[in-house]
Amino acid sequence: MHDTRSDAGVEVVEATPEEGVAVLDRAAREVLNISGDEFLAKWDAGDYEGMDDPAITRVAMLIPFAR
Repeated sequence: MHDTRSDAGVEVVEATPEEGVAVLDRAAREVLNISGDEFLAKWDAGDYEGMDDPAITRVAMLIPFAR
């Protein structure tokens, strides 16, 4: 269920943890052709360390939404 708040005319809709996982999974599949779970496992193992790849950065920026 969404938590919606409004302040100063700006509406904020917070994603649920499940939605965050789905967003990361979708991005990983679209950009890297792997699942979100596989991306997180590779990220945690350090497989992407030192890589300067915009595709990896795009997915990595979504990690806080999935954890």
